[in-house]
Amino acid sequence: MKGIVLLSHGSLARGLADAATFFMGDSIEQLEYCCLRQDSSPDEFAEELKRAIEKVDTGEGAVILADLFGGTPCNQAARLLDDRIDLISGMNFPVLLELLTARMAGEINVAALVESAVRGFRM
Repeated sequence: MKGIVLLSHGSLARGLADAATFFMGDSIEQLEYCCLRQDSSPDEFAEELKRAIEKVDTGEGAVILADLFGGTPCNQAARLLDDRIDLISGMNFPVLLELLTARMAGEINVAALVESAVRGFRM
């Protein structure tokens, strides 16, 4: 099972992880988050991110959801990309729930997840 790491400026990632437990139960396996604090350097955040990936990756890789394309969390994650790690920016609650559901079904299709996220916006 692929691990999941949530990244954000401030505590958004922690809040989304907490909110996911409302739908998925109190113990969501292989889910970690990293919150960039104002007093953190990019290098400190990168180390925290590496530790989070190591915790959730049991051999199948990880999907990283970042809050903002071009921000420090996303940029630090982009440095770690390889054939087992996927990165999606623009993290939101519906995307996280869909990712968790897809993972439970055993089939994570990142391209389909992004496509679904775009279709999910309404006005």
